[in-house]
Amino acid sequence: LATARLMETWAHGEDVADALGEHREPTHRLRHVAHIGVRTRDFAFRNRGLEPPAEEFRVVLAGPGGEEWTWGPQDARQSVTGPAL
Repeated sequence: LATARLMETWAHGEDVADALGEHREPTHRLRHVAHIGVRTRDFAFRNRGLEPPAEEFRVVLAGPGGEEWTWGPQDARQSVTGPAL
């Protein structure tokens, strides 16, 4: 539950910053936002009336400090890679 609140706080903070034309420096706390995205993947499919793929997947993101954040098995055939923000 704490992760969901962190994600909401971050998202609403981004909305406010955007409306004010401000830039917020990304931090390691984005990992929590990425984590909830990975954990709710199947829910996102089901919420749209779709069956989530059964195959395992991997997510590899570069954090704002250049560190690598990973989820899922290294040998997964399906993967997403890129910057966290």
